[in-house]
Amino acid sequence: MDLSKLMGMFGMDAEDAQKLTGDPQIQDMMQNPDMQNAVEQAMQNPAVMDMMQKFDGMFAQGGVMPDDVDSIMDSVKGMEMGEMFSQLGDLFGGMGFDEIDLDEEVGAYEPEAVDAGDRAFVTELKAWLKDVLTDIPETDVCMLEIGYHLGYDEDQMPHGELWLSYNTAQTDAGNRANGAERWNFTNWTDNAFRSIDEDVLTEWFESQGYDPEEDDEDLTERIYDLAVLAVTALHQEKSTEQRFGHKVPFIIEDFEYNQKTAIRAVKANGGKELFDSEFYAACGFEDDDEE
Repeated sequence: MDLSKLMGMFGMDAEDAQKLTGDPQIQDMMQNPDMQNAVEQAMQNPAVMDMMQKFDGMFAQGGVMPDDVDSIMDSVKGMEMGEMFSQLGDLFGGMGFDEIDLDEEVGAYEPEAVDAGDRAFVTELKAWLKDVLTDIPETDVCMLEIGYHLGYDEDQMPHGELWLSYNTAQTDAGNRANGAERWNFTNWTDNAFRSIDEDVLTEWFESQGYDPEEDDEDLTERIYDLAVLAVTALHQEKSTEQRFGHKVPFIIEDFEYNQKTAIRAVKANGGKELFDSEFYAACGFEDDDEE
């Protein structure tokens, strides 16, 4: 069963589709009989296939032409809309991300520093975080976030940027009162307080053979895995308690939260109780998932 072909019909680049379908987690899910059945049914349904092929043509032509909408609607004539959405829902909703157990995933998630380069990076990151905590001017800090993304300098040369953000109880209370998204770090007290010295990242990139532009996705996940180790070590030393008078949890993510965000957060901070239901909902978990 070629899932990459199915993804290609929705406009995904062939190379990206192959890379995604080669992921071990995706491979495991594809062995699930229910998933295999859902894919096969969708691939064999004439109306769904006709609609997907028309989408493929739209992507190939570079945009939606005037007659495209009518053409797509013709594809679903004679087919119950509920049936169509059920087919597609079974296909994409059955990929395993919506029904994972948070406790099980946290228990199975064991990031590690695999060599001297990784260990040196964790040591540098931990020391930097500890120093940055002392520079935060507010004392009612209630949340911290480590983020990484690929940036470009004025000469358009790629470079990595790793930063720390923080929120305070006062800002959080204001967000509650105003109905703002409390877990959107753009609403925090300072959403880009301090960035790590670029040399620290560059040295680690070179030790691991990473190109920050070519390997952006892989190295981002690797940085976050190592950040979990650094935060765990900080908590073992009770660094946030010493600085702020109580344990302050770290989120490890960039701009959008997902289920992996929650897994990392629970692992790095030693438990679920430091986060509320709104956080888990923002990460894509239903109430039952985070209980």
